[in-house]
Amino acid sequence: MPRCSILAIGNEVLSGEIRDLNLYSLGRGLTHLGFAVINAVIAPDTPESIARGLAFLLAQDPDVVVCCGGLGPTGDDLTLSAIAEALDRPLVDHPRARKLVETHYDQLIARGYLQQRGPEAARAKMARLPGDAEPLPNPIGTAPGVRLITGKTLVYILPGVPAELTAIFNATIVPELHERFEIGSFAEQAIRVHVDDEADVAIPLEQARQRHPDVYLKSLAQPFPSAGQEGLRIIATTHAATVAAATATADAAIADLRHMLEQAGLRTSQE
Repeated sequence: MPRCSILAIGNEVLSGEIRDLNLYSLGRGLTHLGFAVINAVIAPDTPESIARGLAFLLAQDPDVVVCCGGLGPTGDDLTLSAIAEALDRPLVDHPRARKLVETHYDQLIARGYLQQRGPEAARAKMARLPGDAEPLPNPIGTAPGVRLITGKTLVYILPGVPAELTAIFNATIVPELHERFEIGSFAEQAIRVHVDDEADVAIPLEQARQRHPDVYLKSLAQPFPSAGQEGLRIIATTHAATVAAATATADAAIADLRHMLEQAGLRTSQE
């Protein structure tokens, strides 16, 4: 199974000024694609922190690293210059990236959203990429995404605005990853156990894990008394070569776990 890491960049994420959505959507999207997401780092907007975060992730030898945040026109958007420096590459004007930026401004002006282009320096900044990198079209934003390769690792760099990140991920990255990697299929099943104390499911859950080592089984804790009233949710997730095989494996684990829980006197319900 190919492996992926995520680097999220932004002081506003660390300070709690904004609620992070990108780690959630990237983690979920990559997992469902058939990747193992092995780790994630959140770094502030400083070149040193971005470089340290990227170096840590690359040291784990992932197949893919996805970075997000810091591609905009303002001075605190340092991601591309920081990554260029970290990888010992020049930061260069990229004609195709500049074309993407200007085309998006054309569209914004044509739609009446803007009366004129932003400052030249700000537009040029968004089109300056690390050497040997390529721009990725941004269907709904101004700053292009970026693709580069370092060693054996494919690196994507995406805007931090969640809607823009999702648009580039779905339009460009998902098709590319399908082409570049042999990735399987993902399946998830779930049940609810009507129990007041999560500890009561610990033994059957561990027994099921041992019997189904290819399946990730996890109870999702809830505050009292929610588990007894709504049911404690237990998920089973797995990857396999095909959707049918993954679904069958997850179904078998859930059925086995449900049988063990009911033998222990616990009431369950299928989601």
